[in-house]
Amino acid sequence: MQLENKQLMRLISNSNPLIIHHWDADGVISATTLASYIGQGIDFESPPFRYSLDKNYLELLSLRSENHDVVIIVDLNLPSKALMEISVSTNKPVISIDHHTTNDIPKSLSIVYYNPAKNGDPEGLWPSAAHVIALLTGTYDPLLISTSIIGDLDNEAKNNRIFKKYMDEIGLDPENDFNIPKECAMQVWGAEALGKIDIIKNLPTVLAYGGIDPCAALMRDPVLTMLKNEAEEELSNLISKADAQLEKVFDYFYAVLINGNGRLISKISRTLASKYPDKLIMIGYLAKSTNDASIYIRTKRNDINFSAISEKIKKLGYQVGGKNQANNNVIGVEIKPESLNEAYNNIVEVIKKELS
Repeated sequence: MQLENKQLMRLISNSNPLIIHHWDADGVISATTLASYIGQGIDFESPPFRYSLDKNYLELLSLRSENHDVVIIVDLNLPSKALMEISVSTNKPVISIDHHTTNDIPKSLSIVYYNPAKNGDPEGLWPSAAHVIALLTGTYDPLLISTSIIGDLDNEAKNNRIFKKYMDEIGLDPENDFNIPKECAMQVWGAEALGKIDIIKNLPTVLAYGGIDPCAALMRDPVLTMLKNEAEEELSNLISKADAQLEKVFDYFYAVLINGNGRLISKISRTLASKYPDKLIMIGYLAKSTNDASIYIRTKRNDINFSAISEKIKKLGYQVGGKNQANNNVIGVEIKPESLNEAYNNIVEVIKKELS
């Protein structure tokens, strides 16, 4: 079910929600922004780095939601089946607020779905879910929303007009002062990269109700700083490794299969796509710290039919998410670790056929 903005905000304003958020900077800030609008008494949850929810996690959500009247999901591109499972397991209505490209729109009356970017965002008007929530609520911290956009776009945020608008609101220059929100985003990223889900789940409470400036809270946290430094060191090594092993598959399509400790595939694929803007880059990756496998397909090119590729990968039975934005086209595929090699080869063939 889809509601108009005012109807949705009336529903949220009078709710006592359990907020389930994505585990990255945008997800954390989305939850923080929504909680700051609603007020005290909100609990937060974040899935253990997976978009497919198993029975044990659904039972956990059932217990966590007992004292709440609604479940709000932010920045999690969950399939409609998973949203329905959450609603059934918790016996609560579900509100999903997102900004990812998808054609899997839930039709159940127990699920309210709000996603202005569901059909794609070629102009970059919806660069983060936190921005979507900021526009809905009208209550936000401009520096935090700037941070959420960097969390999703990295250095490409400098070219995004929505990012520039938020930086202008607080008198910061999008170029010269870029490192202020960038460093805030990186503090969250370190915990995400090293699989520290318990730390991530606690961050919205600290940022929304801690009583000090949220970015200052992030920057002063010694544990987050330690995790960021550790993740940055491994990331540098893995980027060099992936670059050296990158192989030409077909024309401008290049791919590599690697593994590492941290959950670093997004930044590895983004770095290589930026280094080779005329190429389509595919990375298959196993994160040993969380035993998560995934495949990212990314490019700055805007002449590739990413929707067609995404649909063909879905038909193979894989969990697929992604974004279709100017100079930031990405498909993320969640894979069972034991099936990574097989999935890698299958997806290579899908892309080769689409490009030929």
